Amino acid sequence: MRRISAVVTAALAACHSTSAFVPQAPNNPGTRTRSGCSTRVVQNGHRSAPTVLRAFDTAIVSDAISHSSINLAEGLLSNDNIKEAFNLATFGPQLPWLFIILFPNAEVTKKLFGDLKVVIFFALVHFFIVSASIAQPDGTAPMAEFADVFDPAGNPQGAMMGMMQYPNFVTEEWSHVLTWDLFVGRYVWLDGLRRGVFTSHSVLFCNLIGPPGLLMHLATCLVTGKGLPGNEVEDIAET
Repeated sequence: MRRISAVVTAALAACHSTSAFVPQAPNNPGTRTRSGCSTRVVQNGHRSAPTVLRAFDTAIVSDAISHSSINLAEGLLSNDNIKEAFNLATFGPQLPWLFIILFPNAEVTKKLFGDLKVVIFFALVHFFIVSASIAQPDGTAPMAEFADVFDPAGNPQGAMMGMMQYPNFVTEEWSHVLTWDLFVGRYVWLDGLRRGVFTSHSVLFCNLIGPPGLLMHLATCLVTGKGLPGNEVEDIAET
């Protein structure tokens, strides 16, 4: 705002200072001239550009707009907002989880999880965290350290532990895990509905520890005689 105010002040000052240099028109009844920020009307009926526009330097205006946009982006993609997104990614899914754990057959649960809207919402939260973290000086974590995680000749586990010192990396990984847990929990719940398999315990463990919840569901399917989920590609071909 200070930059824009400075530009406006400079323009007004230039407007007044240029009034002395406005050329006087000859005694022609078809032409009249007014000093200051006014315009001149010439015989052909066209109006000249306002004098004040000449005081604006296009580069200065563009610079002011650019800095305003940058400040707005920095305010939105801030570390404080990343922390808030961490809380949303952590606590936001817990209520939806309760529905598929405690009320798997209820109509409200089917409306809530019948499509992907809940999962998509938290995927967008994760996307915001990634985008905001990239805008920070170190991103989520230094890329050199991230590369060490995938270096089999080094110490991948040690590299991963080292990256945990970066708050934005922790936030990104945590929301990443929670979103995929929710996606798999929904899959388990849907498979239970489709084939008549009890899933509350399996979905609970999907929320708590992730993949073991899926394994628990598969074990439940075998124990109850339902068998493992079939080849879904074949099911698509049949339809």
